[in-house]
This record gives sequence, structure tokens and C-alpha cells, in this order.
Amino acid sequence: MIFALGVLMVIQVSEAMGTQMRNAGARSALAALAAEKLDSMEAMPFDSIVADTVADTLTVEGRAFRRQVAVTPVTPLLFQVDVSLTPVTGTGPTYDATLYKAGRW
Repeated sequence: MIFALGVLMVIQVSEAMGTQMRNAGARSALAALAAEKLDSMEAMPFDSIVADTVADTLTVEGRAFRRQVAVTPVTPLLFQVDVSLTPVTGTGPTYDATLYKAGRW
């Protein structure tokens, strides 16, 4: 009986580890997608950035994620750029990142 319980516990731990490993891979891919977007925003001239919020849907490891990019003016010479990636349905890994883009005085 104790052996059977031990086997069941190992199976449950293995399933949990498998889920964590899949989520870790997806989280790494989400981080790369967020960094890519932030890098493109950082490379843009300050004068071409406008305050706006846009969203699109991306597929990562067979799951759909919503990427939202919000550009908010903090001051006339500073924008805050927030990138958020969340699962379209259900639960799963998420990722958020922020960039500040400054203009010249």
C-alpha cells in the first residue's frame, strides 16, 4: 500500500514538473517577443512615437497569446511603453515588460 502511494506521488510530481517545463519554455518565448517589441520601440525616433494602445494575437508553442502594447506620455519628453502578453483563453504563463523612451531637451 505504501509503495502504491509512493508511485502515485511520483506520477503527480512528474506531471507537475512537465507542466512547469512547458510553461518555462513558453515564458522564455514570451520574454523574447516582448523584448523584440521593446527594442523596436527603442530604436524609433522619439518624434515618431504616439500615445496609443494596440493589441494583436500571437501563437507560442501552440497556444494563443494576446500582446498588448500601451504607449503613455509621462511628460512631454518621456513616454512609458508597456508590453503585456497573456493567454487568450485559460491559464498559462504571462509576461510584462516596461520601457521608458525619452526625447532630447
